[in-house]
Amino acid sequence: MLFRFSLYGFLKNQLYFEPFFAIILLGRGLDFFEIGVVFAVADVVTNVLEVPSGWVADHWGRRRSMILSFSAYLASFVGYAFADGLGWCIPAAVCFGVGEAFRSGTHKSMIFEWLRKRGRLAERTRVYGFTRSWSQIGSAVAVVISAGLALWMTQLRWLFLIACVPYVLGLLNLWSYPDEVEHHVGSTSAGAGSTSAGAGSPSAGHEGFFATLALVFSRPGLRRLVLESCAVQGVEKLLKPYIPVFLALAGLPVVLELSQAGGGLHDAADRLPVQSVLWIAVVVACLHLFSALGSRQAHRIAALEAPGARVPRRLWTGVFVMISLQVVGVGLGSFLPAAIGFVGFAFLFNAWRPAFLTRFDVDTPPDRQATILSIESQANTAFSAILAPLGGAMVDRWGLPIIFILCLAIVATLFGLRGDAPAAGRDPENA
Repeated sequence: MLFRFSLYGFLKNQLYFEPFFAIILLGRGLDFFEIGVVFAVADVVTNVLEVPSGWVADHWGRRRSMILSFSAYLASFVGYAFADGLGWCIPAAVCFGVGEAFRSGTHKSMIFEWLRKRGRLAERTRVYGFTRSWSQIGSAVAVVISAGLALWMTQLRWLFLIACVPYVLGLLNLWSYPDEVEHHVGSTSAGAGSTSAGAGSPSAGHEGFFATLALVFSRPGLRRLVLESCAVQGVEKLLKPYIPVFLALAGLPVVLELSQAGGGLHDAADRLPVQSVLWIAVVVACLHLFSALGSRQAHRIAALEAPGARVPRRLWTGVFVMISLQVVGVGLGSFLPAAIGFVGFAFLFNAWRPAFLTRFDVDTPPDRQATILSIESQANTAFSAILAPLGGAMVDRWGLPIIFILCLAIVATLFGLRGDAPAAGRDPENA
């Protein structure tokens, strides 16, 4: 089972089109605003289905839920491969959002259920870390394969169809999982659980949600945590598709004005020059490697902050410096500072997330953590759904550098916000 769990993560990350996603859509006739709409649609669908998909996984079957997820991914890949224009990309984005929703958290619960039934639950951190490492290996391998395919293929859109091959293998792998990964919910236990948890009363759940939402807005510390999460993850998601665009432009054999961000790519998207492909492959591979390194070194990065600090000032200084390098590199068309900024930000982002969750755990009332994390997720989706089309429209109007300037402004604004959460050990309700 450890082999099959690891194989799942490896195959799931064989997204050969991912480094070239925005470039392919530019070649299919979309502008940056429309690409932003595509990202927003996928995010909203995923978020809307997040809770229902969890219920489906627990009651209909986790293997079935995962098979539905991979089937939705396959439909999405086929849709993107043949899409021409925004109208054809929207259904593909919806299918991708469905795949994300029914996959998220489900496979992890299958691993934990298998360990629980074998009396090995104490090993969950080691086992999950081992299987997750194969996901990172899968990402690194996928970048190398995608670069080779991009140099060989006449049209980059076929990368979507080639990605179907490992996903079909992933479907077969999931189909082979034994019944012991399922968590069977009986009608009696489910009813008891619902009663004890108060889930049988929709009004009680709604009252709890809105009371927690009011708590988030009224407490400066919690409000800052949610705003910080939106800003950091929003910036990371916003920049992700534009990094390969800059690298492709920098590698084109003719001098291009970056103010016309996609102008040279509409014609070159089907067949990028070797230099563009190699730069994209090297930088994206470094992004994956430094992302993994950032996650592993998160505890050391967090230790650099002052004891008890509620705002990671040193970390945010590093983020500000890295995005400033991106602004300088993209604005001047200089590869080196931009590449350092891209890789450095990937490291800091992945170092920030584990430390952020620790601060969230300390500063959030224990009986409301799940609800507040749900609010954080919803806020992230809303922020990204607004920011992606807005950022795309700005790039269409003013050129590629504006998106990096916008992200720098978001980080600078958040850096200046203050909001001290209650110290650990204090009663959050009475703080």
